[in-house]
Amino acid sequence: MKIRFAVLACLATLASPAAFAADADEQMNLLPGSELAEANSEAETEITKEEIVDKIKELEIQLIKLKKAAGVYGEGKKIALPKNGIYVQSDIGVQQREWAGENGNTQLFFDAGLHGGLAVGYRYDRNWRFAFEYTEMNNAVSDMRSGAPVKEFVDPKLGFLLSTGSIKEKGLGDVKLQSYTLNAYYDLNGFGHERRFRPYVGVGVGLQTSTLYGVTPASFKFIGAGAEANKASTDPVLTLEAGLTYLATDQAEFFLGGEYSFVDNFLLENTDFGNLQPQGSRSWILKTGARYTF
Repeated sequence: MKIRFAVLACLATLASPAAFAADADEQMNLLPGSELAEANSEAETEITKEEIVDKIKELEIQLIKLKKAAGVYGEGKKIALPKNGIYVQSDIGVQQREWAGENGNTQLFFDAGLHGGLAVGYRYDRNWRFAFEYTEMNNAVSDMRSGAPVKEFVDPKLGFLLSTGSIKEKGLGDVKLQSYTLNAYYDLNGFGHERRFRPYVGVGVGLQTSTLYGVTPASFKFIGAGAEANKASTDPVLTLEAGLTYLATDQAEFFLGGEYSFVDNFLLENTDFGNLQPQGSRSWILKTGARYTF
């Protein structure tokens, strides 16, 4: 009787809903993908301390890259970044052209002049941008020297100083330089508030046209001579630039910079003085301007 009662009690326990649920939970935990199965799987996989450290480093590197891409890096500080895309630019400045000559035979000296430029460019990313630029410079001829270099000596009979060759005299006329260049720029990472101040360097290659307007010695006008140079020549030009940009917004930038423009030589044919081949142009430029990205 006691045995029958014990068996019945056991069957009742197994048939109860609570027991059935507990048994079902145990079976589910053993199925693939369950928490218990995953725990058992993880227990079977050993991860060394070195592997954990390496994984943390990889995640930290990825986090830094994401912060830089979002413009936020370093103690949660915001970094101002320029917008990528097509931009327009204009600038104005002053420039000083070095003297130009023909191996000492003729030398032209220039007053300081103005510089102006327009450009259309494309910013590829936060550092690289490219632009097609047109610039114009004009210099008045201040002085000129023609003929052989001056040589001075004391005449033994007359007893005073004499000179031979040409001397520098006042010059007349203007020379305009027009450049068409393709430029590449690299903007360095910024500094200051939100790193808005960004230094830059650039290089450009293209063509420069030198046009002479009424270039002649002042003495020719005095004596009534009408000979003057009015010709143009176009030759390859190289430009080097460096400066500082201020990023006002992601679209508007202002800059101050310097530029050196160099042409090896020009050939001006059939002027009133014959064929002229000055030793190119070398100009130093200080300019400021603005850039807007669409």
